[in-house]
Amino acid sequence: MVHFGGRSSVCGSNLWRITPLTFCSRSFLGEETHSERQLWYLFHQFGASTRALALYGAHPDRYEEQLRRYFDEINPDDLPYIFRNPASSQNSHYLITIYPQEARRSSFERKFASRRVFDMVWENHLSHRVDLMKEFYNPLAAFLPTGTPAGWVFKRRMHQLLSVEQTLRSFRMLPHRAGVNLVFDGYAASKARNNSTDFQLTHSEEHHLVEQAEPQMDLYYRFRSSSFPMFDSLRLIHPPGEPSPILLVFWIIRNKREHDVKLRGLRNINQLNIPSDTRRYLVVVTPENIHPCITVPLEYFGGTVDVRSEETDRGEGEGKNKDQDEETDEDQDEEMDEDQDDATGGIQWALFRVFHCPVDMRRLFNP
Repeated sequence: MVHFGGRSSVCGSNLWRITPLTFCSRSFLGEETHSERQLWYLFHQFGASTRALALYGAHPDRYEEQLRRYFDEINPDDLPYIFRNPASSQNSHYLITIYPQEARRSSFERKFASRRVFDMVWENHLSHRVDLMKEFYNPLAAFLPTGTPAGWVFKRRMHQLLSVEQTLRSFRMLPHRAGVNLVFDGYAASKARNNSTDFQLTHSEEHHLVEQAEPQMDLYYRFRSSSFPMFDSLRLIHPPGEPSPILLVFWIIRNKREHDVKLRGLRNINQLNIPSDTRRYLVVVTPENIHPCITVPLEYFGGTVDVRSEETDRGEGEGKNKDQDEETDEDQDEEMDEDQDDATGGIQWALFRVFHCPVDMRRLFNP
């Protein structure tokens, strides 16, 4: 018996009910049986309904074939309406899963059935239709239960925008010490004066990057999450008149939660085959109303950076003006730009500067 707790299930075509999903992998009536691995794959990859698990548990390829046929035949302009009104299509269960609202269990919210289903819809219909992206994003972003699918739309759209010619305006994020961590505060970055930096990007086709690869200048690379956890993409640029190239590592975030940088992702970035004098910049991309809070373990910077703790700021910081505080942070950050020995592994680390790139949401879905 396989139990997928907390998910909604589809009964028939258009009858929806809220129930933990428990499914018997071996039928009591003598029909075809399924292994737990088969059922979990079909449910996890496609958000398949209880009925679909019973029919296709042993043949997920057949279910995927039906799913592709549905998306190939559907009119793209009908997709937003089907998403808002699942009863309008007898095949809406391929696209949508319905959840109860967290605050009001008798009311329902709609989500893409799975990340795989969203990817199929994106590649087939949304990637070249900015108007449809907006029609999906707005209702998804309006409610917390659908925050993750809204993030999928936001991230995919940003991949498109970061690969075109443009001037990317970002704001330097300076660290303060909190216990054993360094914390980069996006709110403080937005309030600091004369803190903006412009990066000139050229047009590029999208490429994928694997570990220990050699990125080419001015190309846009997307990461595979298994190789570079947390981070999303990068570009290697060499601005005219600058003494050395810059590696821009993009981290695309849509929500307001605090985020901890995964050291494995940083290590894999550090192992890329790039010029030794390359400056490394982590660019955190968010909607304009979100000020990210990024936490990095202090030992990643060699344990030698003398940044102020929050307790010191509250005591000794009294009586200092803003310009003095900013100058002190700047001096400390210049020390961090130099390579330091990693205190935990004896590795030579190339350190990051951290920037915040707020996105004007009014222009996100402009053609």
